[in-house]
Amino acid sequence: MVHDRARSGCRIPLEQSFAGDLLGDYLDKAKRGSTWYRSMQDEDVPQAVASALARRNLVEMVVIPLEISDRWVDTLELHFTEKLRQYQQAVLTTLGDTLSRTWHNRARGMFTETLLKSAAKQAAPLIGSPILSADNPARLSRSEYRVCLLLRHGQSPDQMLAELGIKESTLRTHLSNLYAKTGARNLAELTFQLVSELPFELAGARAGRVA
Repeated sequence: MVHDRARSGCRIPLEQSFAGDLLGDYLDKAKRGSTWYRSMQDEDVPQAVASALARRNLVEMVVIPLEISDRWVDTLELHFTEKLRQYQQAVLTTLGDTLSRTWHNRARGMFTETLLKSAAKQAAPLIGSPILSADNPARLSRSEYRVCLLLRHGQSPDQMLAELGIKESTLRTHLSNLYAKTGARNLAELTFQLVSELPFELAGARAGRVA
C-alpha cells in the first residue's frame, strides 16, 4: 500500500518498495521494529535506492521491519524530503517497536480483506453472484468450498492443512482445481475473488489489477 502526502509536490508515483535494496542480505535477518536509515549506511547506497530518491527529490529513506517469517517480510518504508533531526529519529525508534508489536498481534487476514473490500466498493453495482454465494456459480465441490471459506478468513496454506487435516498434496490439488474453475492465476487472485464479493463473472477480471 502506497501513500504520498498531498503537499509533497512530487509528481512521480512510487511503484515499488526499496526495502530489499536498502537492507540487502539483512532483510530477513533484521530485528523486528528496528530502524534502518539510508544516510547511516556504511557502504555505498544501492543504485536503485539512490536513483529513486533523486527522481522524487527525497533525501532520506527509513525502513522498519514489522514482521519476518520464513515465507515473507512485512516492512514499513518511509521517504522524507528533508534530513531527519535527532528528535525525529528518536520518535521513529519508539514508533518502530510499537508498530512491530501491533502488527504482530493483528488479526490475520483482516488488513488485506479491508483493503480489497474498499477497492471492490468503488466498482459499479453489477448483476451476478459471488463465488461463495448459495448459487455456487463456480460449481465448487464441498472440499473446495471449505478451502475457499478458510482463504476468505485469512487462513494461510499451513493453517488450512491443520484445520482440514489433509496432506499438502491434497491441498495443492484443491487449489489447482479452484484456479481452473475461477480463472485465478495464483493464490492472491483467488483470495481477492473470495473477499471482494464481486460477481463471479467479473471478479477474475479485476483480481490482477487490485490484488
